[in-house]
Amino acid sequence: MGQADLQAPDRLLGDVAAAARLAEGPEGVRRVLRAVFTEGAVPIRDLARQVALPIPVVAAVRGELERRGVLERQGGMALTKAGMEAVQRVLGLSCRRRFPRPLYPSLPADLSGLLDRMDEICEGRPGIDVTLDQSHATPETALRRALYLYEYDALEGRDVLILGDDDLSSLAVGLLSEFLGLQVRNLVVLECDGRLVDYLRSAGAGYPLEAIRHDLRQDLPDELIGRFDVFLTDPPYTLEGLDLFVSRGVTGLRSGAGKQGYVCFGHRSPRETAEAVGALTQMGLAPVEIVPDFNRYVGAQVLAGISQMIRTISTSDMRPSIQGPYGGALYTADRKRSRKRHGR
Repeated sequence: MGQADLQAPDRLLGDVAAAARLAEGPEGVRRVLRAVFTEGAVPIRDLARQVALPIPVVAAVRGELERRGVLERQGGMALTKAGMEAVQRVLGLSCRRRFPRPLYPSLPADLSGLLDRMDEICEGRPGIDVTLDQSHATPETALRRALYLYEYDALEGRDVLILGDDDLSSLAVGLLSEFLGLQVRNLVVLECDGRLVDYLRSAGAGYPLEAIRHDLRQDLPDELIGRFDVFLTDPPYTLEGLDLFVSRGVTGLRSGAGKQGYVCFGHRSPRETAEAVGALTQMGLAPVEIVPDFNRYVGAQVLAGISQMIRTISTSDMRPSIQGPYGGALYTADRKRSRKRHGR
């Protein structure tokens, strides 16, 4: 039975999660395996802290993985030879490097060459279109996002969807993946600005990047629904923009607990912040970390040049708040026109 599980990689995580009655589902098993892969033999207490699961839960997962020949005890939890091969095949893992946190205000010194390349890429991108609430993130911010996704297991072996990309985060993912030898399974960008789509296709020609021109006021293309493990978005400055872009991200995620959504959003009043977080939770996304001042922009007076990073994981009950075509206000300019029409 164990060998059969190893030969059926798509079933391994789900079978272990079901046998261990793990509420976090297959993604919880993946967290355990990735931590063991990166750390080597690791004591169960240390592992439980790393994956944020109770020790009895980790012990149950360990037992199921031992029964399947994936883990063994060598002064801690360690992968067997067959387990190492299975993890690389199931999870698509290859890189054991970890980076110190926090990832700001500066990047690790050995990424300076990547930053120089990102600077060059950003110099050639199209100018901002203020009617679309575009405000370019700095090259360092784009790389920091890619590094943040890597640290939280949102790149290797993953299907990643980026909703809007005037910040060129997809190209930063490509640079980092090349540098670390990561294998991102699929990286898809949806962008309504045709200039940016052309630029992403040109500058990202050497990466497994698919840039598609698409207005998110329309539903996702059928072939992208429920296809992804991760989404990243830096939506328009409005709460309506957050609601729409995150709704499309949720629509793109595979069902089940533990899928990931990364939302860059400007600092707001307490009421508006509560509304933004409430919108995420109502869609079945649990915010697990909010990093202030994570994103820095060139200009962006509305955001005071900065915004926060909100990292979320999905529950087993995701429901996008917007389905079907959207015709309401979206960008800052839309709201200004609306106020003028109503004499405000």
